[in-house]
Amino acid sequence: MGRMLLGLLLGWFAGIGAALADHDDLNRRMAHKQELSHQDWGVMENRLALLNNISYLPSLLPIIMQNRDSLELTKGQVASLRQWRRENYQRMVNTMNTIITKRILLAQKAVDPETDPQQLVVLQDELFRLQREVFMIRLSCRQLITESFTQEQWANFAFVAAEDPKFAGLMAQ
Repeated sequence: MGRMLLGLLLGWFAGIGAALADHDDLNRRMAHKQELSHQDWGVMENRLALLNNISYLPSLLPIIMQNRDSLELTKGQVASLRQWRRENYQRMVNTMNTIITKRILLAQKAVDPETDPQQLVVLQDELFRLQREVFMIRLSCRQLITESFTQEQWANFAFVAAEDPKFAGLMAQ
């Protein structure tokens, strides 16, 4: 039973890791700080969705950037959000990849009878620290959004989010 669970976990984590490690045109454009298209934001949103179990805050930036016209974002708001992405996205993804690696290690150690329970506690503490790091990065994005959106933009966001299955139940009525 333990080996089967470990195999399932490893397969799931491997799928996530492969999706994030893919070096396609989007990754090259992001690395060169080039403009992302509407489609690129969708790809990024799908990649981040694979990691939703790692972070407890939703990924707001992709849905906002995909709907920037509907939300009536100003050029300054778009520039600020793009700057946030340039400064934080890669660090967030790298931290999430580290979390995946540490989760695999924890799962492997958990089914190893030679592993001391304190080693598992140390690994779990490291995972908590890394999850907090991702949380704080996403929280900084949320803060940028909450400080810059007008009431009308929030109303528009609520409308857009209600149509998105990932956000439908989250918006206050």
